[in-house]
Amino acid sequence: MTSPPPSLRRNFIWTFLGNAVFAASQWGILVVLTKLGSAAEVGRLSLAATVATPLVVFANLQLRAVFVSDAGGRFPFRDYLGVQLLLAPLGLAATVLVGLAGYSGAQVAAIVLYGIGRVVDGVGDVFYGLEQKCERMDLMARSLMIRGAVSLVLFAVVYRWTGSLNAALVAWPVAWAVPLLVFDLPRCRALARGKDGGEEGGDGDQWSLRPRWRPGAIKAIIWTALPLGVVMLLIQLRNTVPRTMLESAQGEEALGIFSAMAYLVLVSNTVVMALSQSSIARLARNHADGDARAFRDTVGKLMAVGVVLGLAGVAVARWWGGPLLTLVYGAEYAVRGDLFVLIMAGGGIMNLGSLLGAPATAMQAFRSQLVIHALNAGLLVAMGRWLIPAHGMAGAAWTVLAGSAWVTLAYGAVVWRGMAKMGGDGAVAAGGAASGGGA
Repeated sequence: MTSPPPSLRRNFIWTFLGNAVFAASQWGILVVLTKLGSAAEVGRLSLAATVATPLVVFANLQLRAVFVSDAGGRFPFRDYLGVQLLLAPLGLAATVLVGLAGYSGAQVAAIVLYGIGRVVDGVGDVFYGLEQKCERMDLMARSLMIRGAVSLVLFAVVYRWTGSLNAALVAWPVAWAVPLLVFDLPRCRALARGKDGGEEGGDGDQWSLRPRWRPGAIKAIIWTALPLGVVMLLIQLRNTVPRTMLESAQGEEALGIFSAMAYLVLVSNTVVMALSQSSIARLARNHADGDARAFRDTVGKLMAVGVVLGLAGVAVARWWGGPLLTLVYGAEYAVRGDLFVLIMAGGGIMNLGSLLGAPATAMQAFRSQLVIHALNAGLLVAMGRWLIPAHGMAGAAWTVLAGSAWVTLAYGAVVWRGMAKMGGDGAVAAGGAASGGGA
């Protein structure tokens, strides 16, 4: 007899703690850079993340989300791990090529080094998927805490010692590999043994951590995951498009100031990520079982939290934005209070869309998400070309806000339609999830 899964509240608390510590650590890196370096170096770090992240994320194909939402267990974990290890070098190669083609000097080095760190992160993310599917969010949270703390300490020490952003970025992939090797691997092995021994009909193949490369499984997993991989690439463009346009129009310093302000959206985004990650596995089961009431209740709670967070973020920016930016970053970052309000408004709307992404992913509505974000990419390019050259940072903020509004409305329509189908015929909804169909 298996033990009952942890409560959603417990999973949320652990996921929130893990993401909060990790986000605070990454923000600490940004603060170190603003205090010890310059706005231009902050802009270069943002540029590296903006260029490398979409390419590596696309190569990852969001295999973690696909594995977690695979409620029927079509493929064992080892097949997903094999695909991840197969695709990771391709993401890094694409990052190198784009860096060399579009940039030069220190920018190329920063892009490549950041890309290496994201590749390590992608491999670890698959193991997080195993922990998430077992609803052991506490393990993922502890790993995130270790990763965040180690990366902050190493980055700060190396930057203080060398005064070089690129030297400090060398420490990043090293820091992210530590929790994977010394924490996640041993605990995932223990989880796998517990699953195989504790469930009727369990076997070593279903939960084995040894990667496997079967041509049929590779093809099927990639085909299933490809729409979500493209979706995540397009999602990343909501940062890439306005920020690369801003850097091209006004340089690294303007990008650094804009990015530092935008990073404060992570305060609310940490809660959003925790809610999304901790709810996907439960929502996927509700959807597969045709439990429309439980599914709707969870979606309603997600939306309520998102609205409160968005309003709180705008209020903080409106009344306390200037002092907050001065305290955290310095006076040069606090000269545009109106810009900070716009950024927080866009971030709040974006968080609502992210929260709606959890039920959409649980429904495996990957192709609907593909259409939404493809249209969003076109909108961002059009808005960016119109607004950013003339209005700079404000144009970038309006571009992000417009894209966030579109995505949130479109995701809402997808989720509403999926819930209507569940309410009408639970069996149809369950069949859609099993076949990879969805809203």
